[in-house]
Amino acid sequence: MRKSAAKPPPTYALIFSLRDPARIQFIHGRKIIEVVHHDIARRFAAIAKSVLRQHTPLSEPFCPEFGTWIVPFHMKIQDVAFDAAEQIAAMTEAGLELIHQMLDTELGRAAAMHSDFRFGVLCDESGETAGARLFQRLSPRLAELDRANRKPPVSRSTFRELLRGPGLHFQLQPIVSLDDLKPVGFEVLARGPAGGPVERADRLFATAAYYGLHRELDLACVAGAFRQAGRLPAPYWLSINLSPDLFDPAILKPLMRDHRDLRHQIFELTEHVPIPSRDRFKAASRSLRRHGARVALDDAGCGFLDLDHAMHLSPNIVKLCITAVRRITSGPSSHRAVRDVVGRIRKIRASPLAEGVETAGQLRHVRDCGFELAQGYLFGKPRPAADVLRELGR
Repeated sequence: MRKSAAKPPPTYALIFSLRDPARIQFIHGRKIIEVVHHDIARRFAAIAKSVLRQHTPLSEPFCPEFGTWIVPFHMKIQDVAFDAAEQIAAMTEAGLELIHQMLDTELGRAAAMHSDFRFGVLCDESGETAGARLFQRLSPRLAELDRANRKPPVSRSTFRELLRGPGLHFQLQPIVSLDDLKPVGFEVLARGPAGGPVERADRLFATAAYYGLHRELDLACVAGAFRQAGRLPAPYWLSINLSPDLFDPAILKPLMRDHRDLRHQIFELTEHVPIPSRDRFKAASRSLRRHGARVALDDAGCGFLDLDHAMHLSPNIVKLCITAVRRITSGPSSHRAVRDVVGRIRKIRASPLAEGVETAGQLRHVRDCGFELAQGYLFGKPRPAADVLRELGR
């Protein structure tokens, strides 16, 4: 009996498409738009290379029709924390910000603000890899990308005012030692104005990405986190999220009230954008360590922080992606895989931290796997920083 052929893996496509390229051509003229089109193609190729760094592109970006570019790729599957939806969300968030920056440069800020586009990832389950046929299959589904590119509920100017004023507020979530389940530190989390349309963290950061203001938001969050750090009593430490381009003492020192002693601060590399240079990041983290700080990697196994990446960067703490923790109870194979990863983390003398622990069953498993630290609703939800600090002060 002849065996049926193995089903090919699904093909994913990173797609960038101007909604109305004819309008841009009308604004700039045919000759200029030909140059702009060429420059956008070159810049999009660089964006695709960065966003797809962890995956396997099947071709260079190609243009099946004027104003549309596509890169087919196969998704790399992680050992313990692979979740296609999370990977797509990370690629879309990082790419959106880079696309906005590209259009600002190539079209000018005024024209870019009125240039609608679609950007994101679509999946073809048939495994089609031929470029023209793949685009023919996916083109009827381009409207699915509109959900990721939806215009934010606040204007760009309003959002910038929010970043300059007192609109941001902060919450603290405990991080516990698994020896005694007592808090050893807190992660500081940013939120938008209470009751407003960007109060939730996902909407706050999605709005920043849409307007190309992620760096400004990150700086505002770091400045606010430092204000909380100054009020945190010993021996607790505070974990502050940083994007890769902010891992630079020259950028951070002006935001600090007192940078003489950073022994109670952990700078946590977030996973929402690719790290442009591992070696440069290691040099920057060494400089922060010389000032007494420690370095953590957030959500290893999700976004752009694969576990091999984590091993190379030699952090003090590695926070394993919440997806891995949720799967830890699904069976012996998942349990073994997580335990192996935790062993690799401890081998480089980093402390493994389990994120998203919500049940007693998950707690038993993370202890058995060798985690040293944990965070999640089982130990405490994020609460307003002022309330937590007031209680600790007693």
